[in-house]
Amino acid sequence: MRTLRSGLLYFLVGIIMFVIAAETGYLFSVYSFDALIEPAGIMGALIIFGLLMLVSLVISLYAIFGKIRPGIRQLSQIDSGFRICYTGTTLMIAGLLIVVSGLVVAAIIGAVEERPAIAALGGSMLAFDVIIIGGIISLIGYILTFMLGAFRLHSRYQNSLYMAAGILFVVDILLTFLRLGGVLTAVGYVLMYMALGDTINKLSTATTTPAQA
Repeated sequence: MRTLRSGLLYFLVGIIMFVIAAETGYLFSVYSFDALIEPAGIMGALIIFGLLMLVSLVISLYAIFGKIRPGIRQLSQIDSGFRICYTGTTLMIAGLLIVVSGLVVAAIIGAVEERPAIAALGGSMLAFDVIIIGGIISLIGYILTFMLGAFRLHSRYQNSLYMAAGILFVVDILLTFLRLGGVLTAVGYVLMYMALGDTINKLSTATTTPAQA
């Protein structure tokens, strides 16, 4: 539980970094048509976008692989219903690794291509395509890990914050397709973080009370 809870905190930081990177990428796409005029500036924007995205992905991978995945594995040993959530973490890691590989290849293209404008446009197109593929795989894993996980936690530990977080995750995915999502997911993580803290306290109290008696 504690491992899972700390993983959510790291993952939230990774999401904040991802949002910053996405905003940078948006600005890059808006001004990409100026590549033939100011290629150095476009390359600089692409490099900043890539670095921010890599930082976000590294933090997210650490959160999932080092914290969330082990935490859910422990839960699956107690309740087999969490095994599908554990599978979701595998898909999330696979999707994020695909995105990282795409960004690395795009960076290599930018480094070896002698024409800055072509490097910027080619690298950005490749990164975009790979991010889409990796993003879809990660989305499936996210649904299994967090959405389903939140409802499973509510079913087992009867904390309404888990249910509220699960509902926010569902609504936010629907809003994402309308380009309005993002905020509710962050709120959902905060609610799950709070709920896990409450569950940990209750389990600790239940464990220590008989010993004190």
